[in-house]
Amino acid sequence: MGSDIAYVSALAGKRVILCDVAEDALERGRGRIEDLAARAHARGRMDTDQMAALLARVTTTTEVADLADCDLAIEAVSERMDLKGEIFRRLDATLKPGALIASNTSGLSITQLAEVTARPNAVLGVHFFNPAAVMRLVELIQGRDTSPDTLAAGEAFVRELGKSPVRVRECPGFLVNRVLVRAMAEAYRHAAELNVAPSHVDAAVVADGPAPMGPFALGDLIGLDTMDHIQRDLASAYGDRFSDGGAIATQVAAGRLGRKSGGGFVTDSPTVEQIDDAAHAVAERYYLGALNEALRCHDDAIATRPDIDLAMCLGAGWQHGPLKWADERGAAAVMRTMQQLADSTGDRFQPTSLLRERAADGLSLLGHATTSAGTTRS
Repeated sequence: MGSDIAYVSALAGKRVILCDVAEDALERGRGRIEDLAARAHARGRMDTDQMAALLARVTTTTEVADLADCDLAIEAVSERMDLKGEIFRRLDATLKPGALIASNTSGLSITQLAEVTARPNAVLGVHFFNPAAVMRLVELIQGRDTSPDTLAAGEAFVRELGKSPVRVRECPGFLVNRVLVRAMAEAYRHAAELNVAPSHVDAAVVADGPAPMGPFALGDLIGLDTMDHIQRDLASAYGDRFSDGGAIATQVAAGRLGRKSGGGFVTDSPTVEQIDDAAHAVAERYYLGALNEALRCHDDAIATRPDIDLAMCLGAGWQHGPLKWADERGAAAVMRTMQQLADSTGDRFQPTSLLRERAADGLSLLGHATTSAGTTRS
């Protein structure tokens, strides 16, 4: 991730210093940047002089002191709070006054990282999606102390890279992972309840909605050991609605970690005739899970409604977001279904305040309502 972020920054004309404690890691990072530049050159996206200029903008070092004049430092090490915290302390002691410190973490607390520095207002999250050289979405994470100026500067930087920033107020899982893992957990649990084969669920999810890949194939692609870690963290943070019924842990215990191990959830490719009503029911539960968590993110002021849908399109590859998916069915109809699920499954499907309001007013989730005073509310 670090080398990809360095590449897109240099591509945008930025002078970049790639820093690591190990020379061999720097060599691999530099090699990755050279490979990305060579591919762009081969595809006619830059000429020889442009490629040479890009590579000249990237230098490497093993000394944090060499970063003293940087305006922005982006940390992209392993997802360990102790390691990231130590790096933030060293960056804070090294960087000039006014410089920003950012983390590419996919879910760790920006607020906690900021607390180890003397500049907590200048700390933010810039969560690039993998591969950063290709994916457009960057979740711009606002910690408790992140200042408006820092957030604005981070947004401007991301736009200069040609990426699409989505502002997200810090919470476990941030936005895309929170919505996506909730949907996946619902599908895993309901597929077990109805005894539906994973591949049949995946086919129904793709056939019935905007997701380009079903939850079981996606888990296999991500790696089920990684998914196990993410799912456990989110279940710890949010409770039962992120429980998958033990589906992931069972696979991991059997050594089936997905594509990287040669085995995971998906073992066959169903025909159209095999996608029965039960598979479609699990697909609906998948999308309802995503919608419910997206609406919770709205009610928790984690992100705006348009940004929620945009993030799911750019970060998860959906053709459109969960709020538009619901609008195609009508807020009132979705509200009735959600309430029925809440009555039968418990609090995890309780309709949110936005859904209740829109269903009662006959309005779309993505639209605007007009108050009696004639003002517009979102």
